[in-house]
Amino acid sequence: MVCADKVVDVHSADVSEWLQSLSVLPKKTGGKRQKYRASYIDCICAFDIETSVLPYVRDRAGNAGPQAIMYIWMFQAGARFTIIGRTWEEYAELCTMIDARADELDAMLVVWDHNLSYEFQFLSGVQTPGQVFATKARKVLRAEFGRLEYRCSYLQTNMSLDAFTHKMGVSHGKLSGQLDYSKIRYPWTALTDQELAYCVNDVRGLVEAISAEMDGDGDTLYTIPMTSTGYVRRDCKRPMYPLKKWTDTLQPDAKLYKLLRDAFWGGDTHANRYYAGMVLEDVHSVDMVSAYPAVQLTEQFPTTSFFHERASLDRLKLNLRMRRAVVCRIVLYDLSLADQHWGFPYLPRSKCAYISGGVYDNGRVLQCRECVVAMTDIDLNIMRREYKWTGVRVLDLWSAHYGKLPKKLTEVIYKYYEAKTSLKGVSGQELYYMKSKNKLNSVYGMTAQKPVRDDVSYTETGEWKTTPVSDEGLQQALDENRRSLFFPYQWAVWTTAHTRKRLRYALHAAGEHAVYCDTDSVKYVGDIDLDTLNGELTRLAKAAGAYATDPKGRVHYMGVFEQERDYAEFKTWGAKKYATTYSKGGKITTTIAGVSKQKGGLELMLWGGFKAFRPGFRFCLAGGSDLVYNDNPDCPPLEIDGHALEITKNVAILDGDYTLGLTAEYARLLGYEMEVADYETF
Repeated sequence: MVCADKVVDVHSADVSEWLQSLSVLPKKTGGKRQKYRASYIDCICAFDIETSVLPYVRDRAGNAGPQAIMYIWMFQAGARFTIIGRTWEEYAELCTMIDARADELDAMLVVWDHNLSYEFQFLSGVQTPGQVFATKARKVLRAEFGRLEYRCSYLQTNMSLDAFTHKMGVSHGKLSGQLDYSKIRYPWTALTDQELAYCVNDVRGLVEAISAEMDGDGDTLYTIPMTSTGYVRRDCKRPMYPLKKWTDTLQPDAKLYKLLRDAFWGGDTHANRYYAGMVLEDVHSVDMVSAYPAVQLTEQFPTTSFFHERASLDRLKLNLRMRRAVVCRIVLYDLSLADQHWGFPYLPRSKCAYISGGVYDNGRVLQCRECVVAMTDIDLNIMRREYKWTGVRVLDLWSAHYGKLPKKLTEVIYKYYEAKTSLKGVSGQELYYMKSKNKLNSVYGMTAQKPVRDDVSYTETGEWKTTPVSDEGLQQALDENRRSLFFPYQWAVWTTAHTRKRLRYALHAAGEHAVYCDTDSVKYVGDIDLDTLNGELTRLAKAAGAYATDPKGRVHYMGVFEQERDYAEFKTWGAKKYATTYSKGGKITTTIAGVSKQKGGLELMLWGGFKAFRPGFRFCLAGGSDLVYNDNPDCPPLEIDGHALEITKNVAILDGDYTLGLTAEYARLLGYEMEVADYETF
């Protein structure tokens, strides 16, 4: 046990004082009695483990592979006590004592874990879980073991433990980088004071951070949201209650929902193929200010229920002329770019339900004989500008009237933006700035959450089972969830569509100077003129009141394109594959899915910098991690250092690698001759 700064062997720990001090947290809060799933003990706790990977363990069948073992566990019991142990048997003893006291109180003890999905894999091998709630297989949000209810604080905050503890300004922030994970440790391995401090800070800091967050928001263990978007949902649902009957009329039925899902394209990320593989100098970048919240405040959305139109080209043209909100599924024949030299084709291959005779630019359609695709009127208008085709056939067509999002919702969005802008850089307000910024960024995520999810369950046999909602059961599922739905799914579809439209305006203004785009930013060479576009965006922001003043007196208009820091050097090989410097010959930073930004740049510098950044380069030091799940490790006890070591259910985290590659199709388009880079690894 750790009391203050003193570490005592776990066998000397006396938890009776803490257990007897526990009491049930009253359910009545804010003068209003609510229904809660369970009673909770008035104590904030945290749990964590540290593990080592044994790279080569042979099971009884003779198969060999990596296995992971736990060599220390930490349990933070409120603010005062940190209990540590080295074996699962010791932890079971602690849980038995907690269960006994919780039974007396007839309540659950909430235990926060900053990567519950990881710890659950180990815990479920030594204890029997009760109710398990997961967003998808192996992504655990909440799990019960006896009277202990574990909650995932990573999913609750959407931040790393390092970022969370330091942004909350706690006394025991995570001691990042002070534990060598490559060293194999066993439950009997002596740990240094520095190693113990690293372990202890993980749980002490987490309890302090959760406590600070709850105090700042006036929450209790009953009311604290389970996810980061839960805060925004709570803030937005309160003012939207009087509009519930209206929003219910906007909720799509099963047929419309399936079409909306297909018409949901997300962010627009692409690299200009004419610049791919080139080291460019003096690359500029502009970024939309709070892009998604900006369009939610300034643009128009479907605000009436959708009408199922007769599927014909005449009806589609009529609705477009009348400027109605449209979602449709169409067939396009002999599609090709209007400008064959345009570097940012709009239509994603992945969004085509059917396509034939296609020529592609890194996942975007350059031309095809025929394709079937679902889209909004916004997308169709962009397509009409950038593509040409010989024929079109309408398969499905729905229309609604446009209008502004309800003021009760936009007022909440603006409040977040105003707080974020006014608090930026203000000493002593860092926490409130961070929370306002996170909430602002979570509004879109709240609206984009699917109203119907696949059923994910953890079976009694220890297996994950995912049951998709059938087409037959979709309408019933939508009806059952209607009571909790306040934000029609189409609002998310149109949020991203409007943002793509604004990004296209900037890309067209940049023309052949545009190098790369990503959702809300454009990177380009030379000089471009965005004054006209920014003037219009500023006008829209002023009309909607979508602007705020920072502490220096500067007014920031939502949605306009602001200049970012220039890159001295820039090289890309496609979407989410680029490397940059801010000074020529200086430190390289990479933006590659699955590769550490900083480590990736350092590894490139070891092998020659931008010259080494080409297809075939293998990132070994920066390649992230690979997870090996051992659900049924049938391994005999290992005899190590005179100890018998049991291998229980585990997940082994291995150093991964990443090889920069191009598809053969994209390489041919670029005229790049594929080869394997000859780099030796350490």
